[in-house]
Amino acid sequence: MKILITGHKGFIGQVLWEKLKNDHDLIGLDTNAGMDMQDCEIPDADAVIHLAGKSGVRQSFNDPGTFWNVNVNGSKRIFDHFKGKRILYASSSTAYEPYLNPYANSKRVMEEIAPENSLGMRFHTVYSNNPREGMLLWLIQNNKLNYITEHSRDFIHVDDLCDAIIVLLKTDATGIVDIGMGESYSVKELAELAGMKDLPIKPGMDSERQKTQANKRDIEILHKMGWKPKYNVKNFLTNEFISSTI
Repeated sequence: MKILITGHKGFIGQVLWEKLKNDHDLIGLDTNAGMDMQDCEIPDADAVIHLAGKSGVRQSFNDPGTFWNVNVNGSKRIFDHFKGKRILYASSSTAYEPYLNPYANSKRVMEEIAPENSLGMRFHTVYSNNPREGMLLWLIQNNKLNYITEHSRDFIHVDDLCDAIIVLLKTDATGIVDIGMGESYSVKELAELAGMKDLPIKPGMDSERQKTQANKRDIEILHKMGWKPKYNVKNFLTNEFISSTI
């Protein structure tokens, strides 16, 4: 199958590309390569996995117009070009509460303009062995966590996330699906696991969801399709980060 992956040089896209490259003819579009989804040439393909987008709750308040242009207008070009073909696109768990911030709103609108035959994937909090700078696991790994928020998150490893995308690519499922583990862990719980028990507690920002947890029905459906996640964030944190610092 000839597949276009947008955002193929990104945090998720790079992993997905490696998993698919031996079995499919892949084409990539990425803003990191100087491309703009709003005016770049879109190649033909049998299917598209649309991962390109702009993320960041706090950053979206500083530049809401760019978030709209990239996540809504850029996605509309992809949707229009591939209407009638298999489309999987990256949404976000933030779309459950689009009124909280411009990023969440752009993702929700993106879902609303997507073709009926497409599948929107609401990603939950994605982590990896090389966590993105400033994210919770990076702060824990580098002993830079200065306080604990009251947030609780559903963490999914990027490898498991990409496996779920590949499973869904083989189906004709449409609509919206959560991709997470179906379990939510508090920042406090993970910080204490790392031995950070005396940090001050601050409330989470009103512009962010206080708790995220993937729909367990969606997770059960993925399991029935053959998806078998390999990671649990608590075990991962203990084995990969904490043991290496002792």
